[in-house]
Formats: sequence, C-alpha cells, structure tokens
Amino acid sequence: VRCHAAGPGGRPLHVLIDTGTDPSAIDLTLARRLDLRIGDFALGSDAASDAVPFTETVLPWLRIGALTLRHLYLMAVDLSHAPFPVDVVLGYNVLHQLNLTIDYRRQTLRLCHSDLPPSPPGPRGVSLPLLFFEHFPAIHARVTAPHTAELLLTLDTGSNSALTLSPDLAATLGLDVQTTPATTGHGFTTTTPVVLGMAVDLQIGPFHLDGVAVDVPATHYGDLGRPGRANAGNRLLSRFRRVTLDYRRAVCVVEE
Repeated sequence: VRCHAAGPGGRPLHVLIDTGTDPSAIDLTLARRLDLRIGDFALGSDAASDAVPFTETVLPWLRIGALTLRHLYLMAVDLSHAPFPVDVVLGYNVLHQLNLTIDYRRQTLRLCHSDLPPSPPGPRGVSLPLLFFEHFPAIHARVTAPHTAELLLTLDTGSNSALTLSPDLAATLGLDVQTTPATTGHGFTTTTPVVLGMAVDLQIGPFHLDGVAVDVPATHYGDLGRPGRANAGNRLLSRFRRVTLDYRRAVCVVEE
C-alpha cells in the first residue's frame, strides 16, 4: 500500500504504509541528499534477512493529504533494492498513533488521529479484537483445510503476498514444501528463496476464504522466517472491501 507525500527536498515522496515493520524507515541515499543527521551503523532485520545495515535519523516533517507528521524517527537503510520505488516506510512507531483505513475496492487510504473513532462496520462487516505479535497488528484466524490450525495472523500492508507461513507452521499443516520449487521473495534490502504453489482455506471471523495462496520462506532468516509466523499480505487483505486498524481501541474492522 503506497501513496505520495510531501516532505523536505521539493519533490513528491513515495511512501509505503507498512503495518508489518517497526520502526519506520527512509532511503539512505535520500537521507544523505536531504542532509539529515545520521549516526553509526548497526545491523537489523527485515522480512528476509537478519543482517540489514541501518543507522538512525529524524525527518523534520511529512505531509500525507491533510495530515502532517513532524519529527519522525526513522531508520535510514538502502531501499534501492525494493521491488518498487519507495522513499519512506511508515511502520508501527508512527501508525500506532493513528487510525488506518484501506479501501481496496476504491484504492483509497485514510489516516487520521486516534481521537477520531473509525466508522462502524456495515451490514457485511465485523469488528474483531486487534492483537499484536511483537509490534505487528494481528487477529485470530483458523485454517480449515487441508488440516486445521489456529493462527495469530499478522496484518501486513507492506507485503504483496497472500498468506506467508513460517517453515514450522507449514510443516504443522502438512504442506509439502520439500518438493515445491522455490522462487525469489523480496525484503526491503535483500532477497530470499520462497516456496510457492500451496493453498489453504481460512476462516476470519464469519468470513470463509477458499484457496488462499501460501508462500513459505525457504530459510529461517528475517522476520517472516521466525517460528510461529503467519502473515497476511495485500493479496489476502484485498479479498475484503475495506480493512480498518484502530490501534488505540484495539479493534480491526473488516468488510466485504
């Protein structure tokens, strides 16, 4: 989920709204071009790697529509290898102060102050408890086929996948990752082999979703390779008309 924003430097910025990352990030080349103050480098992680060089900085301001964010704490990392243009990534340290609504049918994004409650669900919607896996927003879900399992499903608007399962969860569900050819998956800065070609049926609240495509990292590196990870990306989330995350009230609204 991306949008354009105004910020220092005089040109529109490509901003990724990524509920699956923390903290937020800025491209290192852009940070240097804007002459932002940066510190020493250390190693962090992204979806695919545990060895991502980063440093810390602060962006004075960023304006998305009518919303202006000031003094944003960011990691400065090399985002040039991302699979699409991105200058700034807004993650948990910013998003948890806001309400986020993504209307996948209309392809619109709403960010507003957390004092403003989100719209209640319509007749084909439901409010679900919003939980957290570390700092990643999550909901309860249930795999109903080919085998059954309860999942703590993280909601990741920075992922283009449908359902990403860690290798241990895939094994628990009896998915045959050994005989399925691998392709390449992308984090912000690195790539990793990913096994495709599998599917499960999923129950989220009252909604039953058939044939949800599954991918499984072929390594245990990065955030998505950690044990117990079940991650819903935009290919899954966009099967709903609208998704709202209210961090402050711990509510997730999904609507068909």
